[in-house]
Formats: sequence, C-alpha cells, structure tokens
Amino acid sequence: MSAQDHIHRSAALRGLRKFSDAIAEIENNLHLFDDITIVPALLQAFYAAHEAGDVSKAKGLACEIAKRDPNIPSIKTYL
Repeated sequence: MSAQDHIHRSAALRGLRKFSDAIAEIENNLHLFDDITIVPALLQAFYAAHEAGDVSKAKGLACEIAKRDPNIPSIKTYL
C-alpha cells in the first residue's frame, strides 16, 4: 500500500468515527511517508485525535506538524 493509500484509509476511518484506528493507520506507517506526504498524514491523525477529544494526542501531533509547517491554522489552538 502506498503512503497516499494510508492517508486515504485514515480519512475513511475518521469518517466511520474509528478515531483510534485512523491514528494508528498513520502512526504504524510513519516510515512510508516522505517530505511531501508526512504533513497530510500527520494532519489526518491530528484531526482524528481532535475529533475523538484526545487533547493530549492532538497536542503532540500538532507539535510534530508544527516542526514541518507551523503555519497550518487548524493546529494553532494546540500549540
């Protein structure tokens, strides 16, 4: 499965409200993401954590995303 496929799978799991599975899909496959796909992948995990109400996980993911792109508006409330 490609990196893009994992991002799509994570988004689909979010749509099914399977937030922990959506996060795991990204975290378990971090080695597959390159400089282009890592931010969209981490954002999927971040959105899943946010939607699940997991503030600690969302904050950690927001910090990881900010290291790569601190200008993403949706992460700012967790920084």
